[in-house]
Amino acid sequence: MRRIWYRHDQAAVEAALERKQPPDMATTMSSGPLDELVGLHEELGILNALDDVQTDRRRRGIEDSLLLRTAAVLPFLANPSLTAAAGQLFGEPAILLRLGWSPLQIRIGDNERHRDRRHRRIESLPCSPETLRDGLERVKEEVWSKVQRIGVKALFQRGLVRGHVYAVDGTGLGRGLRLVCLVCVSQKRVVIVAWRLLTGDASEKGKEAAVTRSLIEQLLEAGGPGCINLLLADALYADGPLLAWCKYVHGIDVLTPVPGDREIHRDMEGLAAGGLLKFERLEYVRTIQGHKQWRKVDLGARTGLTSWDSFIQAAKKYGATEPCLWACLVRPVEPTNPEDRPWTLVSTRDWPNGIAGYQAFRKRWHIENDGYRELKEGWRLEEQRWSRKFVVQLARVTLTCLAFNTAQMYLMHHGKKIAAKGIRRLRRTYRKELGRTPVVVYYSDAFGVVSVEKLLRLVGVPARQSLLPMVPLGEPP
Repeated sequence: MRRIWYRHDQAAVEAALERKQPPDMATTMSSGPLDELVGLHEELGILNALDDVQTDRRRRGIEDSLLLRTAAVLPFLANPSLTAAAGQLFGEPAILLRLGWSPLQIRIGDNERHRDRRHRRIESLPCSPETLRDGLERVKEEVWSKVQRIGVKALFQRGLVRGHVYAVDGTGLGRGLRLVCLVCVSQKRVVIVAWRLLTGDASEKGKEAAVTRSLIEQLLEAGGPGCINLLLADALYADGPLLAWCKYVHGIDVLTPVPGDREIHRDMEGLAAGGLLKFERLEYVRTIQGHKQWRKVDLGARTGLTSWDSFIQAAKKYGATEPCLWACLVRPVEPTNPEDRPWTLVSTRDWPNGIAGYQAFRKRWHIENDGYRELKEGWRLEEQRWSRKFVVQLARVTLTCLAFNTAQMYLMHHGKKIAAKGIRRLRRTYRKELGRTPVVVYYSDAFGVVSVEKLLRLVGVPARQSLLPMVPLGEPP
């Protein structure tokens, strides 16, 4: 991709405007949230990572790296479909310039779908949305895994992922598709640190723990040893060998519920029936799909349990001499749902009591309420997958998860500081007297930034009234 750099020469630009010399191009300086999100996306290395992507074939016309950079911005837009989002983005010339589109491409297009310019439509400038979709189809599946790793590693390098508690769970994205994510739930804003889009055999029951293991390995690669000390896992994504591997190979404790047909749950029920469990009552408010509910549970905990055979056997293979588990029997009080039955929470960590373990596990709900719910309702990931082809759906998921993380960082104090550094170079010239949307004017190899009122004055048609802040008395106009 060829880039042309302009120097900042305010005097030369203003002189050219006074001579009525036509500029090369002019655009308002975008200064809204989209501009800042794109700037932060670039600071985190997402756009640069897409520049290095190798596609299946070379094609004439627009470079694939430019198409991928453009597609990476689409999830930030309000319109969830690829066509609608592209149409909205193509109306933002300041953003397109930042992404690498040339002024000529923005004006007349460069998609070669209609070599005769007379047949090109305004909605296909600078390119047709189908050209973006074609570009995504040319990227191999394993490439998106590499882009995912680069994007997440940048968050750790910037110190944006804090805390050592993570949750893993999955959610459906329509027929035959399932998204499984490993999410940091330690901080106020959740961060997706690893994910897999599964289909067919890869999502069959019995293979979920293998997916969890690969996600943890990817996390350790990005964050380094010790970045995680507690994993909150849904029952489907944890089995005995996984618990042993986490505990005795990587020093990661696991906290997971078990179904009622497991032997360890039946043991806890037997201990309770024999009066060998001391129950404590916990009352709290939980939020499910945006609705708050008052809830009461009785909790009875016990340590030293050995009735999970696969865990015990795997732990001994890893060198554990006397492996055992902690468990807590959870009994809902005054249940309102017929499915709200007693269940057991199991952990490789000895919690001081049932309340401590249960409260720790409650953080797992962040992956549902703040993660999947946001991806589906806010980012419309399930509704709009951009194509029926899996490779494009994988691209949509990857770009959306990366954009989700960038948006989460943008809402954090530290992330806003980084976003401020990522705003394009022209914004360094921003001053209050220029107003909210100053105009950037380009001449040859120079650019200048002027307010709309000053631009009109320089070309000889000044406005009779100005909305810019008045210059205080004693200061030069």
